[in-house]
Amino acid sequence: MAHHFDIPFEGTAETILAKAKKAIESGNGTMNGDNAAGSFSLPAGISKVKGNYLVEGNKLKLTITDKPIYVSGDMIENILKKHLA
Repeated sequence: MAHHFDIPFEGTAETILAKAKKAIESGNGTMNGDNAAGSFSLPAGISKVKGNYLVEGNKLKLTITDKPIYVSGDMIENILKKHLA
């Protein structure tokens, strides 16, 4: 089941997405897309966390589409919010 959440941000989409890409790539993940929408994948133990993003105004709308069973959607949400705050 997909997990949806929003991360409000100040500034430009380009700035928040550059920050997100840096955080994801520092964890050996990948992020593809542009300043409007895209996808990401990040290793999580023996599996991966995968999802999509969409920028609407000053909100980064995230959908986690795939994750390890032992990692909750709320845990992923909290980690991403911490890294992007």
